[in-house]
Amino acid sequence: MRFLSFRSISEFAAEVHVMGVKAGWHRMGIGRALIEVAKDHAVSKNARYLTVKTIAASKSDENHAATRAFYESVGFLPIEEFPALRGAGNPCLFMIQPLEHHP
Repeated sequence: MRFLSFRSISEFAAEVHVMGVKAGWHRMGIGRALIEVAKDHAVSKNARYLTVKTIAASKSDENHAATRAFYESVGFLPIEEFPALRGAGNPCLFMIQPLEHHP
């Protein structure tokens, strides 16, 4: 029904590598909860940023438009598009979210 794979990519950042929620379970807060787990884990490792890569808007695709909207709704900011990072025809959008550290 749901899964999340994330990893440390540097001493400053962690990445949501792969995430999925089965279509019938969308809009129930599961994706938000998964992102919160990733954020909590990243903060526990002293990361300052959480990142994600997805398909950029320059490739017209309804499913990825919804994915980008989700990531923006949970605090990710679109930073840069890489036209060929994932191969021709799959422009990659790099998104980032600053993490809050609490004393």
